[in-house]
Amino acid sequence: MNIVAFVIGILMIFAITTNTLVKKRSSDHFIAKSFSGFMTSNRNALNQYEKYNFDKIPKVEEKKENVRAYNQNNTDEKKTRVIKPENAKLNIASLIYYNKNSQKTLYKLTTSLIKNLYSNQSFYKEGFETYMLDNILLAFDNQLNKNQELNFETLIFKEDDLQKIFYKMLKGTKFYDFDKNIGIASFLDFVKVENNSLNPFIKDAPKELLITIFNEEIFKEINILQTEKSCPNLTYENILYICSKHHFNIDKKILDFFSFSNFSSKYSNEKVLVGYDKNTDIKFKIKVPIN
Repeated sequence: MNIVAFVIGILMIFAITTNTLVKKRSSDHFIAKSFSGFMTSNRNALNQYEKYNFDKIPKVEEKKENVRAYNQNNTDEKKTRVIKPENAKLNIASLIYYNKNSQKTLYKLTTSLIKNLYSNQSFYKEGFETYMLDNILLAFDNQLNKNQELNFETLIFKEDDLQKIFYKMLKGTKFYDFDKNIGIASFLDFVKVENNSLNPFIKDAPKELLITIFNEEIFKEINILQTEKSCPNLTYENILYICSKHHFNIDKKILDFFSFSNFSSKYSNEKVLVGYDKNTDIKFKIKVPIN
């Protein structure tokens, strides 16, 4: 009996020791994985920060004298404001970094934009916009897994036919007119992937995007406000009023993707760079001032 008790005691000690070592190993593995994720996301954010600072370095350009500069300056104030669509590209980064089910409004807006841009093309079929966006996100996910820089132009699709269509969407055609259904729009003129919290300016939103969200009548009214100097009347409240006047039921979640003339200054003086590690879902943020 004493021998049996002794053996049982030894086994219990061995089990306790083994359990302790296993827990310690699991804890060490968790800490190591978390640290690796932190370092990866931190490195990604720092790379973006260095690129951001590099892009801010002023380029030396040769100054050219313009004998009509004075007259031009005097007439500039009388001209209507020029809309800059490059400042109003739809940022789909959150569709890549997060589950699309948690970004339903942005997902729906993006698919609607694709349909609006390409529904008149020969390659368009019903449901194309959803299928194409899903494959775009899948290709971006593949870039993340390979720790590659997120880039539309280097996306690889599993289907050759879809790859060719996407190439047409990226390249577009030399001649393009949305109103006259001429040519193919370049997808890069309307969307982007950036790790920041800045929303596109509705004052620079192109017709294609506004028609996707609103209708022709509302677009015309917004377009008039877009051409006013400094766009003082392009406020969130005025957009809601215009929609109400035309009995248009606007999803306010969509408006949250845009910046208006009266948006808070806390969003206008900083840019947030986000580093992300897909394996651990760890994110590292760096805030940088915008001059």
